[in-house]
Amino acid sequence: MLTGGMNVRNRRDWLKCVAATLGSVPLTTSSRASEVDQGRKKSKELTITDVRITPIALPDPPLLNAAGVHGPYFLRHIIEIETDAGVTGVGETHGGAALTTQLAQARLLVIGRSAMAYREWAPLLLKLGTNVYAGFEVACLDAVGHALNCRVCDLLGGPVRNEVEFASYLFYRYAADHPQVFTDPYLVDDRGTGGNAIDEWGEVRTPEAMAELAWKFQQRFGFRAHKLKAGVLDPELELETMHRMHERLGDGHRLRIDPNGRWTMKTALRIGQQLHELPLEYYEDPVAGQEAMAEVRQLTQLPISTNSCVTRFAHIPSAVSLKPIDIVLADHHMWGGLSACVTLGTISETLGWGVSQHSNNHTGVSMAAMIHLGATVPQMNYASDTHYVWLPDGTDIIEGEKLEIRDGKMKLPDGPGLGVTLDRDRLAKAHEVYQKSGMRRRNDGTTMQRFEPGWERTLY
Repeated sequence: MLTGGMNVRNRRDWLKCVAATLGSVPLTTSSRASEVDQGRKKSKELTITDVRITPIALPDPPLLNAAGVHGPYFLRHIIEIETDAGVTGVGETHGGAALTTQLAQARLLVIGRSAMAYREWAPLLLKLGTNVYAGFEVACLDAVGHALNCRVCDLLGGPVRNEVEFASYLFYRYAADHPQVFTDPYLVDDRGTGGNAIDEWGEVRTPEAMAELAWKFQQRFGFRAHKLKAGVLDPELELETMHRMHERLGDGHRLRIDPNGRWTMKTALRIGQQLHELPLEYYEDPVAGQEAMAEVRQLTQLPISTNSCVTRFAHIPSAVSLKPIDIVLADHHMWGGLSACVTLGTISETLGWGVSQHSNNHTGVSMAAMIHLGATVPQMNYASDTHYVWLPDGTDIIEGEKLEIRDGKMKLPDGPGLGVTLDRDRLAKAHEVYQKSGMRRRNDGTTMQRFEPGWERTLY
């Protein structure tokens, strides 16, 4: 359990009243629509009257990746829009101090505008960043859904499936109670060791341990697709890990491997040729850049996916020419909203690409948005990634238990909009941790150097 500097019963009032700031940037003020430019065109329906931006920090286990290791918290922003109809909508986007400033700017741009006409003001927010706009778009769709008593997926055209398949996202890792975790200068909670650690999965740094973790995830969540986050151990050990996972899980399970571009061309080709022996669903970002990816695709004849070389619509023309991928990973935070990812699905079908979803650490708000998107895009024919299994129980900021993963799938949430409601106490607690920790950006490399002095991100 996380500690706080105040009683739980006071957190709601504290969060409501606090003027959360980064330096001199106000995140919650008393400004209302009447204080905004009176010449601005306003809609009589769902006019945005105020916006609350809440930066939060939630506990994260020490997961290893090509860039290092996760620190004690992951950072996100929760966006709440209030409207003149008394309806509130909620969205979520990435964390970090730079984005805090951009979201504060976006807040001033949207007050006085219609939540139902978010496309009209989309260009203003997209100039600040796709992830800025995406968080506000989701909040608007949530608000409209509540106003019309319909789901976000209905606003996007209606679901083509009522359950969305997800893949297990398997990280090599240190144990949650590794001694270095407790020396981290940002750590401000009272997580413990053994049974009081933030999760039960322990250290996973060998092929055998990863195969066991994959099996445990399958038993608990029912996953049928399994993605290994590689680029961490020696590539031959990671290839052995894939074989051990196959042996443990059986032929009915699909495998993926993602070295995050940390392999050289020579390594990517050598390992790639040996992946033909496995039930491989796709080979994700073994090398960096479209040209190198295209070469790996041509020489290995493996299905190639990316979350690195095709992550914007501007990347598509060169991808059409170079042909580096077979599967693209949608991410509404990165591509520019849920509606943008629906468009991506149509484009992908035209190009013959498969579609899945990328994930970063997130709360149940983004999890719900991903489910609605996965239910809406017909072309999303690969199980989506999600970090949601790594969010410790009892720490999500939505009311009730975490959204359930059963048989490797997640059902569309019940209720209007996203179908989730913020837990005000948990939200206040997560903001309090953000304030007290002082963590304002993620730096996996610096954290890794504490676990392994002298570590550098070199290519294998």
